[in-house]
Amino acid sequence: MKYTGQFPKYEFSEIRRLNPYWSSLVCFHKTIKGRNSLHPRLIRKWFGKLIDQDDYVMEDRNEVINYAIMLASGNA
Repeated sequence: MKYTGQFPKYEFSEIRRLNPYWSSLVCFHKTIKGRNSLHPRLIRKWFGKLIDQDDYVMEDRNEVINYAIMLASGNA
């Protein structure tokens, strides 16, 4: 999928549709993995919009987001 400067929301939706038993967090990680062109601010914004709060402990929110940023940059 070619990067258009926006978050790949369609790809996230497709991953969720094809894997109904995966959590939204796993689908999010699968969507952003290796996309170093995504800005950390964009990842944080869409994390808040797409991820169910039941998928992580609220106290660990920043750690989970930082892991997602590392995953997108290819460092995880």
